[in-house]
Amino acid sequence: MALGLSCLLILTGCDQQKDTSDGTLTFAVMGDVPYGLTPEEMKAEDEILKVQIQELNQNKDLAFVMHVGDIKKGAPPCNTAVFEKVDNILRASTHPLFIIPGDNEWNDCTDPAEAWKLWEQHFMRFDEHWPNQLGVERQPEREENFAFTQEGILFAGLNMVGGRVHDWQEWETRIGQDRRWLETQFKAHASDTRAAVIFVHANPGKLVEGKFEYNIHAFRPLIEYLDTGTQTDYPKPILFIHGDGHKWIEDHPFP
Repeated sequence: MALGLSCLLILTGCDQQKDTSDGTLTFAVMGDVPYGLTPEEMKAEDEILKVQIQELNQNKDLAFVMHVGDIKKGAPPCNTAVFEKVDNILRASTHPLFIIPGDNEWNDCTDPAEAWKLWEQHFMRFDEHWPNQLGVERQPEREENFAFTQEGILFAGLNMVGGRVHDWQEWETRIGQDRRWLETQFKAHASDTRAAVIFVHANPGKLVEGKFEYNIHAFRPLIEYLDTGTQTDYPKPILFIHGDGHKWIEDHPFP
């Protein structure tokens, strides 16, 4: 059974405090949950997610929670019941909770267009269920892409899924929009932030003998910008967090 991961991250300072004068910020990230391949596994994963939410609710230092996508196994069904179930579980969070799409609940579905309608219905602007002072901005042409700053940190979420390329034109358009959103945010906040955190679902690829190999070629414009464009637009530390792999891995594929 593939279990979803949940972790706490503390940026600068290493003491679990939020919105303090020393500029530390604590947030939680989870993804690929609930999963499960059999009815028994799916029920168990639902309980895992409920427990994760309950445990995070006990941490009063959290600024927000981030779910990086994949709320179901990579097979049918992709129906209303699946989305409603996870929607209800995540709403139990007492902290603002963001979610971005995963391929299992969208492009890997039998009918991606219908699955996207369900995602929009249940998860678009999901963080607005919680009153907060995060000052979230959204990309006008792609509202699931968001950004905000807290404690001198730029946070950005992007619709970058893996899985099946259901429509090459849609993928190229969307990844281009992702790139422009990052470029816009980096240029806008180069002078008022000290680091950035980017959330996506897909694993973009890995270094092989010093060369980056893309898991899906459509990712290239975005990843190349992160590799080279940010050296001029945003020459500051960047933490890139993705789901899809089901294991905690820390690497440094770019200079």
